[in-house]
Amino acid sequence: MICRPGRSILLLLLISMQSDSSAVTVAADEIMQKVISGEPVMLDGVTISGSLNLSGIEPQIVRREFVITNSEMCDADLSGLVFEGAVNLTGTRIGDMDFASAVFSQDAIFDLIEVSGDASFEGAHFRRDASFSGSRFSRAAEMNFTAFDDYGYFADSAFHGGLHISSSSFQGFADFYGARISGDFLGLNTKFGDGAGFMNAEFNGDANFGMSSFAGYTSFEGSAFRGVANFALARFDKAVYFGDITFEEDAVFGLTQFEGLANFAGTYFMGDLNLNSARIDAFVLDNTTFGSASRINLKGAEFRRLTAPWSQIKDHLLYDGATYLALVKNYQDLEWFEDADNCYYDYRREAQLRKPFGWGKTIDYLAWITCGYGVRPSYPFIWSIVLIVLFGAVFSLGKGVYKQTTVLDQNPERLREQISVERRPISLHESMYFSALIYLYAGPVEFRPSGIYRYLVILEGILGWFFLSLFLVSLGRVMIR
Repeated sequence: MICRPGRSILLLLLISMQSDSSAVTVAADEIMQKVISGEPVMLDGVTISGSLNLSGIEPQIVRREFVITNSEMCDADLSGLVFEGAVNLTGTRIGDMDFASAVFSQDAIFDLIEVSGDASFEGAHFRRDASFSGSRFSRAAEMNFTAFDDYGYFADSAFHGGLHISSSSFQGFADFYGARISGDFLGLNTKFGDGAGFMNAEFNGDANFGMSSFAGYTSFEGSAFRGVANFALARFDKAVYFGDITFEEDAVFGLTQFEGLANFAGTYFMGDLNLNSARIDAFVLDNTTFGSASRINLKGAEFRRLTAPWSQIKDHLLYDGATYLALVKNYQDLEWFEDADNCYYDYRREAQLRKPFGWGKTIDYLAWITCGYGVRPSYPFIWSIVLIVLFGAVFSLGKGVYKQTTVLDQNPERLREQISVERRPISLHESMYFSALIYLYAGPVEFRPSGIYRYLVILEGILGWFFLSLFLVSLGRVMIR
C-alpha cells in the first residue's frame, strides 16, 4: 500500500507529539498548586521532578480527580488526605509511596504500579472499589488497619517484600487471585466480610491468618504455601475451599472454627496438619496426600462429619484415645463400617502397646490375637481351623483315641449271643472327624480317648466353645450393621 503525502505527514506529527509528551517533566510543586486551588490533576506519561508531598496542605482535601498514569515520580507522600474524586495511578513507577490514613471517597486504581521503595496504606479507608491488579511492590506493602468498604482487587500482584494487612477489614469481596507474596503475609485479626479469593496465589514466606474471620465463601484453590500457614483461631462462617493446595511447611488450624464445609480434597501436606481443638462442621480430606513425616493432630477437635478414608490418615494421626473413638463414631455415621472397624482395631492396638506390663496388657493381648478386639471375625475362624487340625494330628500320631466296635458272635450250641468288643487306633481322617466333632459339639460314642488324651479332648471342647462364641459374637456384630 502506498501512503499519501498528507497521511504520512499526519503520522509523523502524531509520533512527534507522543515523543514530546513522554519527555514532559512536571514539577511536584505545580501538582501541589493544582490540588490547593481545587483543580483536577490529569497527567499521563510524565516525569515528576522533586518529591510530591501533599500531606501538609490545608485543608487536607483533594476535591477533584487525581490521575497520574504511566508516569514516573521519585517519592509521594499523600498521607492523611481525603480524596473526594477518583484516584488513578495506573502504570506509574514510584520510589517511596505513603497513603497512610488517606480516605478514598471514589474508586482508587493502582493497577500495574511499580513501587521500588516503601509503600504504606496503613489506616487508609477505601469507600469504593480499590484495585491493585498487576502491581509490583519491591518492599513490604503496609496495609494494616486499612478499611475496604467495597471490592478489593489484588489479582496478579507481586509483593516481593511481603504484605501486611493485620487488623484490616474487607466489607466487599477480597480478590487475591494469582497474587505472589515473596515475603511474609501478615493478616492477623483481619475481617473478610463478603468472602475472599486466594486462588492460585503463592505465599513464599510464612502466611499468618491467625484470628481472622471469613464471613463469606472463601477459596484458596490451587495456592502454594511455602512457609508456615497459620490459621489458628480463625473463623470460617461459610464454605472454604483448600483443594489442590500444597502446604510445604506446617498447616496450623488450632482452635479454628469451620461453621460450613471445609474442603481439602486433593491437597498435599508436606508438613504437619494441626487441628488441635478445632471446631469442624464438615471436613473433606479425600484424595489428600501426606509427606512421610507428616503428622495430623486432632486432639480436642470437635467434628460432626469428617470425610477422610482411614487408610489415608492412619499412619499420620497422633495418638489420642478420644480422637480415635470420635473417628470410629464418625465412620459409623458415614456408614463406612470397614473404616470404623479398622480405626477401632488400630486404636486398641496402639493403646495396648502403650500400656505398662500387667493384667490389663495381658487381657488386651489375648483380645488381639483371639478376635482382633471383636472386629475381626476371621481371627476366631482361623483359630478354629488350626485347632481342629492340630488336635486331630495329635490324636492320630499319638494313637490315643480308639474306635471300638461291638461284635455279635452267635454260638449254635448256645441259645444266647456272645458279645465282644473290638478296639483299634483311628486313622488320620477319622482323627480329623473326631477332632471337629469334639470342637463343635461332642465326639461320637464309638471313639474312645485313653490316658492323657481324655484331658486333651476336654481342653479342645473348652477351646471350641470359647472360639465359636467369639466368632458368633464378632460375626453378629458385622451382620447386624
